[in-house]
Amino acid sequence: MTRQTEQAARDVAWLIRQAGTVANVSRPAETGNGSFYGSHEASETSVGEVPIEMRDLPAKDLAELGCDAVAAVLPDAGIQENDFVEVADVRYRVSEVKPQRFFGTVTHVDLHLVRERRHE
Repeated sequence: MTRQTEQAARDVAWLIRQAGTVANVSRPAETGNGSFYGSHEASETSVGEVPIEMRDLPAKDLAELGCDAVAAVLPDAGIQENDFVEVADVRYRVSEVKPQRFFGTVTHVDLHLVRERRHE
């Protein structure tokens, strides 16, 4: 990694941390089925908290992406598709994980988030 790419990665990490937002991340432990609304998780495991930067995108752009929100996290956050991310009492399922590269170096990861709508 060159000095410039290292600096770019540090700058992006600083920006994500400066957003001042933390997300609670949990992972489905087991996929269930039999629900009218689709599969559900029998249980979850807490992955922990990670700094996150929620992106403010117009509704039209979110509709084109097929999600309710977009966020950025650090490359080592370990978030996977189908994980749950809770930010400011709003719970999302991660529908897509997209590493973002700067000259071959992953500087951050974009998450496409779908707001969870519970049917109880």
